[in-house]
Amino acid sequence: MICAGNRSGLQRGLTLIELMLGVTLGFLISGVVLSLYVNTSRSLAQNERYAWMQENARYALKALSEDLTMADFWGRVIATDVIGTNVSSPTGDCGVDIDVFNSNTATLVNNYHVSPASTQFTPCAALTADLRPNTDLLALKRVEGSSTASTFVDAADVDGDSDTTEILTLGASDLSNGVVYLRSTGSTGTFIDDASSGNPPGTGQSDWRYMPRIYFVRDFYETAGDQIPSLCRLAISGVGLTSTECIAEGIEDFHVQFGIDTNKNSVANLYTSTPTLSEMENAVSARVYLLARSIDADPHFTNDTQYVLGDSIVPAANDGFYRRVYSTTIALRNTAARSLMQ
Repeated sequence: MICAGNRSGLQRGLTLIELMLGVTLGFLISGVVLSLYVNTSRSLAQNERYAWMQENARYALKALSEDLTMADFWGRVIATDVIGTNVSSPTGDCGVDIDVFNSNTATLVNNYHVSPASTQFTPCAALTADLRPNTDLLALKRVEGSSTASTFVDAADVDGDSDTTEILTLGASDLSNGVVYLRSTGSTGTFIDDASSGNPPGTGQSDWRYMPRIYFVRDFYETAGDQIPSLCRLAISGVGLTSTECIAEGIEDFHVQFGIDTNKNSVANLYTSTPTLSEMENAVSARVYLLARSIDADPHFTNDTQYVLGDSIVPAANDGFYRRVYSTTIALRNTAARSLMQ
């Protein structure tokens, strides 16, 4: 005999109130999860912007530090007044503006952060066409850290042939005609642009590639109109041979102060952003300030902060870009050594 089940054990449905409470709790939980997701996404985007800013600023400071540290380096030549030239300064690409083959002016600055500007050189159109307003320009002259080619008596038997009296030339195949080198004897030097494997340095001479550069901030990175401010440098590698390389995107401002040694002890006694040429002869350090900006704006953020770059104040932009100031102090080891010799 089959008996019918007990109806009293059947599960009954939800009431309207219970259903409304469940839906409400579901919406609340979904809202909390969505809010957490949105806030986390914004935080990650903010951190990513700051990380890119830091990476770009560090690279820019590294490049500036390397060039400033080597500024006024002329191979084995110490007294710059014995360096001559048989090459004319190129026109139209800032060579004349910085007196490119004058080794006595190895560090030049044009400071647009003060009024009136302290101008040690007038930038050419190649710079002013894209120059970001109210930012500094810095011109540095030096040769490469090691010679490209040299000719010497092989007293140390460098080539291992047991002949210590032969004249040996190394690196001649790396020379390029049209590129400017400092041909040095160690006590004197001359800028030349006709070095090649067919015209290597003579006995006791060495050729050092000349590397004058001008640092500046322009309004775009790769394409005019991309609205990404960048730190760039104009390189002059030979007569009529110039190139512009942007080394860090998102660099919005650039400011330099020089530490001047007034008592010949190789220690900066004062810092100034408007040094005279005579003060630059006794500059032993440089403070570099960069104002880095995020590549894109945050629509949920308004930047109303003003920024201090040494003795310069950059007013608030009141836009959606993140910004941060990065700075470093760099020893000018070659000008410091020269200052002690005076």
